[in-house]
Amino acid sequence: MNDTRHDGMAPAHPTRITRGFVAFIAAMLLPGIFALVVFFAAWAVSDEVYAAELQPDSATASTAGAEQPSDVAGWKRAVVGICPIH
Repeated sequence: MNDTRHDGMAPAHPTRITRGFVAFIAAMLLPGIFALVVFFAAWAVSDEVYAAELQPDSATASTAGAEQPSDVAGWKRAVVGICPIH
């Protein structure tokens, strides 16, 4: 039996999944996954961050223009600050 296709070309070889191919696919998908993680993390903590920003701190309420400390963790403020939607 002849192994050529009806158009005269040799049959295609099966796709090999190598480590390089897996690394390429991972490099293409990781930025999107990272963006989703940041989005959902900001969504989860944004209410807490905005509520802390609205509460006046009695110790620094007299100082105009000074940043008021709060009990919200710094990473929560950073995640909300990074995400442009929140």
